[in-house]
Amino acid sequence: MLFTRGRLKIGETVLVNSVGSGIGSAAVQLARLTGATVIGNASSDEKLARASELGMDHGINHATQDVVAEVMRLTDDRGVDLVFEHVGGELFQKGLDSLGKDGRLVICGGHSGEVVPFDIIPFFRMQRQVIGSFTYHRDEVQSCLELAREGKITPLVHHTFALDDAREAMAMMERREHFGKILLKP
Repeated sequence: MLFTRGRLKIGETVLVNSVGSGIGSAAVQLARLTGATVIGNASSDEKLARASELGMDHGINHATQDVVAEVMRLTDDRGVDLVFEHVGGELFQKGLDSLGKDGRLVICGGHSGEVVPFDIIPFFRMQRQVIGSFTYHRDEVQSCLELAREGKITPLVHHTFALDDAREAMAMMERREHFGKILLKP
Protein backbone atom coordinates (compact mmCIF):
# COMPACT_ATOMS: atom_id res chain seq x y z
CA MET A 1 0.00 0.00 0.00
CA LEU A 2 2.70 2.48 0.94
CA PHE A 3 5.12 1.92 -1.90
CA THR A 4 3.64 0.08 -4.87
CA ARG A 5 0.18 1.64 -4.77
CA GLY A 6 0.79 4.81 -2.72
CA ARG A 7 4.18 5.63 -4.27
CA LEU A 8 5.66 6.96 -1.01
CA LYS A 9 8.95 8.74 -1.62
CA ILE A 10 11.81 9.84 0.61
CA GLY A 11 11.07 13.13 2.31
CA GLU A 12 7.29 13.00 1.91
CA THR A 13 4.80 13.34 4.74
CA VAL A 14 2.36 10.49 5.35
CA LEU A 15 -0.73 10.31 7.57
CA VAL A 16 -1.34 6.81 8.93
CA ASN A 17 -4.86 6.27 10.22
CA SER A 18 -5.33 3.98 13.21
CA VAL A 19 -1.68 3.45 14.15
CA GLY A 20 -2.67 0.98 16.86
CA SER A 21 -3.84 -1.64 14.40
CA GLY A 22 -1.58 -4.34 13.01
CA ILE A 23 -1.45 -2.78 9.56
CA GLY A 24 -1.18 0.76 10.95
CA SER A 25 1.73 -0.09 13.25
CA ALA A 26 3.51 -1.80 10.33
CA ALA A 27 2.91 1.25 8.11
CA VAL A 28 4.50 3.54 10.73
CA GLN A 29 7.64 1.39 10.80
CA LEU A 30 7.89 1.03 7.02
CA ALA A 31 7.27 4.74 6.33
CA ARG A 32 9.89 5.67 8.90
CA LEU A 33 12.46 3.47 7.14
CA THR A 34 12.06 5.60 3.99
CA GLY A 35 12.77 8.83 5.81
CA ALA A 36 9.17 10.01 5.54
CA THR A 37 7.66 12.27 8.18
CA VAL A 38 5.01 10.12 9.85
CA ILE A 39 1.86 11.64 11.33
CA GLY A 40 -0.46 9.10 12.89
CA ASN A 41 -3.79 9.02 14.61
CA ALA A 42 -5.41 6.70 17.12
CA SER A 43 -8.27 6.68 19.59
CA SER A 44 -6.07 6.95 22.69
CA ASP A 45 -2.96 8.68 23.93
CA GLU A 46 -1.57 5.29 25.01
CA LYS A 47 -1.68 4.00 21.43
CA LEU A 48 -0.03 7.18 20.19
CA ALA A 49 2.77 6.76 22.74
CA ARG A 50 3.38 3.19 21.53
CA ALA A 51 3.39 4.34 17.90
CA SER A 52 5.93 7.04 18.78
CA GLU A 53 8.25 4.26 19.98
CA LEU A 54 7.94 2.73 16.49
CA GLY A 55 9.01 5.95 14.77
CA MET A 56 5.87 8.07 14.44
CA ASP A 57 6.86 11.75 14.44
CA HIS A 58 3.52 13.33 15.41
CA GLY A 59 0.41 11.83 16.96
CA ILE A 60 -3.21 12.95 16.84
CA ASN A 61 -5.88 11.55 19.15
CA HIS A 62 -8.86 11.44 16.77
CA ALA A 63 -11.23 11.03 19.74
CA THR A 64 -10.24 14.38 21.28
CA GLN A 65 -8.54 16.40 18.52
CA ASP A 66 -9.52 17.69 15.11
CA VAL A 67 -7.45 15.52 12.76
CA VAL A 68 -7.53 17.88 9.79
CA ALA A 69 -6.72 20.99 11.83
CA GLU A 70 -3.79 19.19 13.49
CA VAL A 71 -2.45 17.92 10.16
CA MET A 72 -2.62 21.42 8.72
CA ARG A 73 -0.90 22.86 11.80
CA LEU A 74 1.86 20.25 11.61
CA THR A 75 2.42 20.81 7.87
CA ASP A 76 2.14 24.62 7.89
CA ASP A 77 -1.19 24.33 6.01
CA ARG A 78 0.39 22.32 3.19
CA GLY A 79 -1.30 18.98 3.98
CA VAL A 80 0.19 15.52 3.62
CA ASP A 81 1.51 13.86 0.48
CA LEU A 82 -0.01 10.46 1.27
CA VAL A 83 -2.74 9.09 3.51
CA PHE A 84 -2.54 5.40 4.49
CA GLU A 85 -6.24 4.59 5.00
CA HIS A 86 -7.76 1.29 6.07
CA VAL A 87 -10.58 2.38 8.34
CA GLY A 88 -13.25 4.02 6.18
CA GLY A 89 -16.12 6.07 7.52
CA GLU A 90 -15.24 9.35 9.18
CA LEU A 91 -11.47 8.79 8.98
CA PHE A 92 -11.70 8.38 5.20
CA GLN A 93 -13.11 11.91 4.90
CA LYS A 94 -10.59 13.29 7.38
CA GLY A 95 -7.85 11.66 5.32
CA LEU A 96 -9.11 13.28 2.12
CA ASP A 97 -9.33 16.66 3.83
CA SER A 98 -5.75 16.25 5.13
CA LEU A 99 -4.25 15.85 1.67
CA GLY A 100 -2.21 18.59 0.10
CA LYS A 101 -2.18 19.51 -3.58
CA ASP A 102 -1.50 16.42 -5.71
CA GLY A 103 -1.92 14.27 -2.58
CA ARG A 104 -2.73 10.58 -2.69
CA LEU A 105 -4.95 8.49 -0.43
CA VAL A 106 -4.44 4.72 -0.62
CA ILE A 107 -7.15 2.56 0.95
CA CYS A 108 -7.64 -1.14 1.62
CA GLY A 109 -10.58 -1.29 4.02
CA GLY A 110 -13.72 0.25 5.34
CA HIS A 111 -14.79 -1.49 8.55
CA SER A 112 -15.96 1.81 10.07
CA GLY A 113 -18.12 2.63 7.08
CA GLU A 114 -18.01 1.44 3.49
CA VAL A 115 -20.10 4.21 1.94
CA VAL A 116 -18.87 7.74 2.51
CA PRO A 117 -19.95 11.05 0.97
CA PHE A 118 -17.32 13.55 -0.05
CA ASP A 119 -17.26 16.93 -1.75
CA ILE A 120 -15.84 16.44 -5.23
CA ILE A 121 -14.99 20.13 -5.83
CA PRO A 122 -11.88 20.37 -3.57
CA PHE A 123 -10.98 16.84 -4.69
CA PHE A 124 -10.45 17.78 -8.34
CA ARG A 125 -9.27 21.34 -7.69
CA MET A 126 -6.44 20.02 -5.53
CA GLN A 127 -5.74 17.20 -8.06
CA ARG A 128 -6.04 14.54 -5.36
CA GLN A 129 -6.06 10.80 -5.99
CA VAL A 130 -7.81 7.90 -4.25
CA ILE A 131 -6.05 4.60 -4.88
CA GLY A 132 -7.53 1.23 -4.00
CA SER A 133 -5.28 -1.51 -2.70
CA PHE A 134 -6.59 -5.04 -2.36
CA THR A 135 -3.70 -7.44 -2.54
CA TYR A 136 0.08 -7.65 -2.56
CA HIS A 137 2.81 -9.23 -4.63
CA ARG A 138 5.03 -12.07 -3.47
CA ASP A 139 8.18 -9.92 -3.65
CA GLU A 140 6.55 -7.32 -1.36
CA VAL A 141 5.89 -9.99 1.27
CA GLN A 142 9.43 -11.29 0.92
CA SER A 143 10.80 -7.75 1.37
CA CYS A 144 8.78 -7.27 4.56
CA LEU A 145 9.86 -10.64 5.92
CA GLU A 146 13.49 -9.76 5.21
CA LEU A 147 13.11 -6.41 7.02
CA ALA A 148 11.67 -8.29 10.01
CA ARG A 149 14.49 -10.84 9.90
CA GLU A 150 17.03 -7.99 9.91
CA GLY A 151 15.26 -6.39 12.88
CA LYS A 152 14.34 -3.25 10.94
CA ILE A 153 10.62 -3.74 11.56
CA THR A 154 8.83 -5.65 14.31
CA PRO A 155 5.53 -7.43 13.63
CA LEU A 156 3.35 -6.68 16.66
CA VAL A 157 1.00 -9.31 18.08
CA HIS A 158 -1.21 -8.00 20.87
CA HIS A 159 -2.81 -11.33 21.82
CA THR A 160 -3.25 -14.84 20.46
CA PHE A 161 -6.56 -16.64 20.97
CA ALA A 162 -7.54 -20.24 20.36
CA LEU A 163 -9.95 -20.55 17.45
CA ASP A 164 -12.67 -21.55 19.90
CA ASP A 165 -12.25 -18.10 21.52
CA ALA A 166 -12.92 -16.16 18.31
CA ARG A 167 -15.88 -14.39 19.93
CA GLU A 168 -13.61 -13.04 22.68
CA ALA A 169 -11.03 -11.95 20.08
CA MET A 170 -13.73 -10.10 18.13
CA ALA A 171 -14.96 -8.41 21.31
CA MET A 172 -11.42 -7.22 22.06
CA MET A 173 -11.12 -5.80 18.56
CA GLU A 174 -14.49 -4.04 18.81
CA ARG A 175 -13.46 -2.48 22.15
CA ARG A 176 -10.28 -1.25 20.42
CA GLU A 177 -8.14 -2.42 23.32
CA HIS A 178 -5.35 -3.83 21.19
CA PHE A 179 -2.12 -2.46 19.75
CA GLY A 180 -0.98 -4.65 16.88
CA LYS A 181 -2.60 -7.80 15.52
CA ILE A 182 -5.02 -10.12 17.23
CA LEU A 183 -4.34 -13.70 16.14
CA LEU A 184 -6.55 -16.77 16.07
CA LYS A 185 -4.68 -20.06 16.37
CA PRO A 186 -6.42 -23.15 14.96
